[in-house]
Amino acid sequence: MATAVISGRVDESVVRKADTHIRMAGLTPGAIIKTVWENIAKTGEIPQPIAGDRETDDAWDAFFSLRDSLPESTWLGSQTDEQMKAMIAGRYA
Repeated sequence: MATAVISGRVDESVVRKADTHIRMAGLTPGAIIKTVWENIAKTGEIPQPIAGDRETDDAWDAFFSLRDSLPESTWLGSQTDEQMKAMIAGRYA
C-alpha cells in the first residue's frame, strides 16, 4: 500500500501539551494522525474542535512559560556518580 506524508502547523504550546498525553498513552503523534485520518475516511465525519477550558489552558500556558524562562541547570548533569551519591547522602543524613 502506498503511503503519503501529511503535514500541518500547530501552536507550540498545543504540541507540548498533546505530546505529553500522547506519550503517556504509549502512542506517537504519527499513530494519532493516522488514526484520525483513517476514522475520517471510514466514517466521513470530521472531528469538531473542543472549546477549551480557558482557565486550565491559561494555567498550562503559564507553567510552560515559567519553565521555558528558567535557566538551564548544568551543574547536576555534570556531576559524577560519586559526587551525586555524596550530595544525596548529605541531604538525608
